[in-house]
Amino acid sequence: MAYLIGLSYGACLVTPGPGLVLLAGTAAKLLVYNVFLRGAACTVNDILDREYDRQVARCKTRPVARGAVTPFQGYVWYGLQTLGAGAAIATLPNPLTMLAYAIPIQLVVSLYPLGKRFTDFPQLILSAPIAGGVLMAAAAIGVDPFITPATAAATASLFMSHYIWTTIFDYVNACQDTADDIKAGVRSMAVLYQNTDAFISVMGAAQVGCLVATGVLAGFSPIYFIGAAGGNALWLAAMVKTVKRTRPDICGWWFAWGGLLVSGTTVLALLAEYASGSGGANQHVEKEAPEN
Repeated sequence: MAYLIGLSYGACLVTPGPGLVLLAGTAAKLLVYNVFLRGAACTVNDILDREYDRQVARCKTRPVARGAVTPFQGYVWYGLQTLGAGAAIATLPNPLTMLAYAIPIQLVVSLYPLGKRFTDFPQLILSAPIAGGVLMAAAAIGVDPFITPATAAATASLFMSHYIWTTIFDYVNACQDTADDIKAGVRSMAVLYQNTDAFISVMGAAQVGCLVATGVLAGFSPIYFIGAAGGNALWLAAMVKTVKRTRPDICGWWFAWGGLLVSGTTVLALLAEYASGSGGANQHVEKEAPEN
């Protein structure tokens, strides 16, 4: 969803706005790239976490943990997935620019599993490359998301919003396994902060605040504020009321659908802003997207 947020945000920043064909085509290519990226990240996570996974009920049947796939075979598959991600990037405009974003994203998501061994904040490590997709997607349609001071500040706020949301998202996922993680010695924010109401409330307020800041700095219309900030606030309030670590099924439901609901609301609000032609303070920024 970070890539859809970045595409729709970039479309709101430039005049004339990119056509729907360019947006849809770029979204399709980024989807292929993200499938390979996510697959590679999951593969290396399963390899590095295999000893921990064997001690966690929800994870012990993963292929490497149960011995169906050897670590060497897993690394071969990781390499093939990485090549697939690179091939998808090659189809995008300005592939060298895309690589400048993709390489650190790939590196950090691959090292993320090691964070569980050395810090209580692995979620903060994972959130950075995922939120980086916002920047990469905007650049994919030829938008410089830092071209002016106001645009740079708006972009930074949007990045932080998705960074915080990813932290919440992975925290809720980890809440499913708290008891097993403690026994296995897995460190995470879910183990460190066990008051789910307080954690989601504080982080959620920060996330919505960043969305508001983005709208103010970018000069967006009420359409964006109502849809993005208001919509996210409602979903997060629902999470506060329903997420309980004593109910791993509910945590699992939010992990499965929360990204679609929360980030999807942001995407729809940005697309509505783009479609309305309301524009903002940064409409003077000229589009530099290559023809596609």
